[in-house]
Amino acid sequence: METLFEYEALVSSGESIKGVFKGSQADFEKMIAQKKLMLINMKQTKEKLDTSKFTNDDFLAFIEELYYLTKSGMPIDQSLKMLTKTVKKEAHLNILKVTLLELKAGSQLSVALKKALEKEKIKVDALTISFISTAEEVGELSNGLLQLFEHLSFEKKIRSDVRQALAYPMFLVGMSVVVAFLIFFLIIPRFSTIFSPEEFEKLPAMSHAVLSLGTYLNAHMSEFFIIFGIIASLIVFALKTFSIPWLSILHKTPKLSGIIIDLQLTIVYNAMSTMLKGGLELDKALKQMQKIELLPELQNLLKNALYELKRGQKLSTVFSISKIIPSSDIALLSVGESSATLDKIFKSLANRHSDAFSANVKKFLSLLEPAVIVALGVFIAVIVISIMMAVMSMTDIVG
Repeated sequence: METLFEYEALVSSGESIKGVFKGSQADFEKMIAQKKLMLINMKQTKEKLDTSKFTNDDFLAFIEELYYLTKSGMPIDQSLKMLTKTVKKEAHLNILKVTLLELKAGSQLSVALKKALEKEKIKVDALTISFISTAEEVGELSNGLLQLFEHLSFEKKIRSDVRQALAYPMFLVGMSVVVAFLIFFLIIPRFSTIFSPEEFEKLPAMSHAVLSLGTYLNAHMSEFFIIFGIIASLIVFALKTFSIPWLSILHKTPKLSGIIIDLQLTIVYNAMSTMLKGGLELDKALKQMQKIELLPELQNLLKNALYELKRGQKLSTVFSISKIIPSSDIALLSVGESSATLDKIFKSLANRHSDAFSANVKKFLSLLEPAVIVALGVFIAVIVISIMMAVMSMTDIVG
């Protein structure tokens, strides 16, 4: 953790100047001596590091910075030491320190970084570490870091597209919940008080049911929120504790199967393109793909492709048997094998499926958004009709 020095000093001409210096005490004293300054006043404060979580964006920025430093010819240990002086997060600093210690102990960067991330309880997929370990094997670490940066940037784009697509539907669902709470806990209980018990029993069935529900929820508000909180906590706990096969579940969901396949193929094709572009052989690239989470059907396909490739089969031939891979992809893969441009073909296919993923998500949301709005409208309509029927029936009740 560095110190911030705010100082006032005299220069050789006798003029007073003010300045700020960031670094260690020794570095500050060295700077003062080099500039031949005479200190008049000095205030030092310890820079506080951000204690928030180390995010995917932080890791992406770290890999980019490390790439440029190693690309310039700076040794990896010196690059990491330089980065320790500019970090803003405590978790980031801890990762750098542990990585440096492991490097000094003789570990490779891929092993050291993996241990550092695990110590901070940060999950990084095996493919990410593989980019670095593969680059270390061929002696091109900076090139491997660049490939990893491109891969992580592509994944970031996919995550951003998904979040952006889900933002409005989630907002609608949230507003629906808020409206439901306001109606049942504020409006209906107050409206119900205008009826006597005898009048309440004479209301139309729909009005009686809605008003009874609102009155019951209002009378048991504390119990309701306690139960709601317990259920929400259990759901959060289950999501964090148990490994739920979301990919398989969503893949089997109608209208979502094609979207999930496009997303998975985008990830696979882009990773394959990046590894082949970096000089990795096709069989080794397929072996690395075994380390990431994919649909079981796609995982088995890649495993079978690796086996058949060693027996002399072409990748396009193996892929042509699968129902997941479109026939148009097979044609392009065949061209890539014939022209030795598989890396470019994989990149083209990744972009194609990325565009298809975005288009299918928009198409799905074009149906989901109106459905949520209609459901909310029907819910409010039922409440309004129930209240109107209760008001209209007052004349008959009084009479």
